[in-house]
Amino acid sequence: MSVHDVIDIKNTLKAQQLLKAFDQNLARLIKQGPDKNEEEASTIDLLSEWLEEAIENGTHPQDLQERATKLAHFAFDRGYSQHEVEELLTMRPNPNGKRPQ
Repeated sequence: MSVHDVIDIKNTLKAQQLLKAFDQNLARLIKQGPDKNEEEASTIDLLSEWLEEAIENGTHPQDLQERATKLAHFAFDRGYSQHEVEELLTMRPNPNGKRPQ
């Protein structure tokens, strides 16, 4: 077993938590819209950040394709422009260091 075969449980669990929260919150927004005191655009940005953070915690970007597509469709439905949706789905520089390869 090489070092690359070891699973980082902490990162894996963090990624799973992020994706669970992503799924629950996007489903909630789709079904009922934002809560009374919630700014929908901020929540959409947060969902995008959670996808990025899941990648930083070891989730392969291809494994997020379906979620990214759902987020893009939702944003388009809410009036986001092509450019704004591209921005949502673009990785930003990681302030915490290097991203895993």
